[in-house]
Amino acid sequence: MSILEALKYFILGLVQGITEILPISSSGHVELAKVLIGLQEDKGLLFLILVNTGSLVTMLLIYFKKLYRIYKDFFLYIFKKDSRERTLPGFSFGLKIIVATVPIVIVGLLFKDILNQLTTDYNVLLAGVGLLFTGTILILIAGKKILNGNTHINYLDAVLIGVAQSVAIIPGISRSGLTTSTAINRGMGIDSALNFSFMIYIPASIGSVILLIKDSFSEGMGVESNVMYFYYFLAFFAAMVSTYFAYRLIFNIFKSGKIKYFGFYCILIGLLSIGLFIL
Repeated sequence: MSILEALKYFILGLVQGITEILPISSSGHVELAKVLIGLQEDKGLLFLILVNTGSLVTMLLIYFKKLYRIYKDFFLYIFKKDSRERTLPGFSFGLKIIVATVPIVIVGLLFKDILNQLTTDYNVLLAGVGLLFTGTILILIAGKKILNGNTHINYLDAVLIGVAQSVAIIPGISRSGLTTSTAINRGMGIDSALNFSFMIYIPASIGSVILLIKDSFSEGMGVESNVMYFYYFLAFFAAMVSTYFAYRLIFNIFKSGKIKYFGFYCILIGLLSIGLFIL
């Protein structure tokens, strides 16, 4: 076992967790980090499964109580008619989460193979272009900061935010950045926008992990030696911890107006990624 290799995978886990939550694109940064620390040849599906699951587990723990109440009311509304007046808000919100999740399911199933081919051949380039797009969106939305916007979300909001999430399957486009920016642009308050963004991330991430596991049955996990299991689980742990701390930061980042600096950062890293691809 190499301490240096272990450190590399720990760093990748940190990058995954931080960039999954902060509006700077996890896929783009993980791919760029792989190139910079010399792990671009690691295509192991187990690594992808574990680091994504690390972030997912943390977000499930954070939102478990809220989601439990929502879906408890959702099913009570369906199966217990005498409780419908009380459970209508939970049913309605749960339905909006489902509506917002539909676009990424459709896009993921229809374009999965095309996207996989593009990311195989042009991953760093795609990440660079996606980061430029993300940076531009963040700079634009920084001027439209709404601290006390609507707390209500309607079905059109849910559809548009869901479409934004589906666009973010392209490497370099930040899921949290694009969905939250879309919600704010629709007049939602920052707290409501971020919370809804993270709530729809959870079912989307569960679906993504399931697809990765499905692919692993045909392609294999890509684990070259037993020591790789240790490296990958180290990355999993790092992703869990860094996701939590990034979550603690993101609300203040949006509210303070510092989101524009993340936009400038994304543009800088996007240009760096394109430069690395050309070279």
